[in-house]
Amino acid sequence: MSNENYHHENLKADLIRNGLKLLDEEGYENFSLRKVAKACSVSHTAPYRHFDSKDDLILAIAIEAHLKFNQRLEEAVNKHPKDNKSQLKEMGYAYVKFFVENPEYLRLFFLSDFANNLKKMNHETLLNGEQPFNTFYQAIERCQAEIQSGEGESVDPNAMALSCWGLVHGMAILIAKKDFSYDGDYLELVRKVLWGGTFLDL
Repeated sequence: MSNENYHHENLKADLIRNGLKLLDEEGYENFSLRKVAKACSVSHTAPYRHFDSKDDLILAIAIEAHLKFNQRLEEAVNKHPKDNKSQLKEMGYAYVKFFVENPEYLRLFFLSDFANNLKKMNHETLLNGEQPFNTFYQAIERCQAEIQSGEGESVDPNAMALSCWGLVHGMAILIAKKDFSYDGDYLELVRKVLWGGTFLDL
């Protein structure tokens, strides 16, 4: 079996995996299908079997990242099927853990020169119910409804969403970029903040 035939069996997956690494290292302007092909040890024309352009490949990278991220959030929800507050806490922990373990996704989604382009892409996979923000916001709405029905208080779901997201996003960036110096287990510290602090005390 030739080297290229071997790679072709999983070429699309290889292009996405190596493309993410290359995009993270070189940025959008220096990213090219030719460079990704070289990283995959295939001819420079091989990527065009699956992708029309570098933007097409980057979109595929973003879609895969969104699906993986959303899966982590749904797993967090499923750990506490009858406890809405615990769902949000577990999702917050999963959020930080995902981006600390995959800082290249954090940079792609929020910190890269391509991040703004991703927000403008009207791709159905990025807009439908599998989008991570939808999973998060649905949990916010469930928690908000429970608080209002139980205590009669008026809770703005957008304020709750901003508070929850802002906290975990800030922790993810500080830890992933190593801006917060700590000798212990970062993720255990995150769990302590989410379960032992004032999180969700609205």
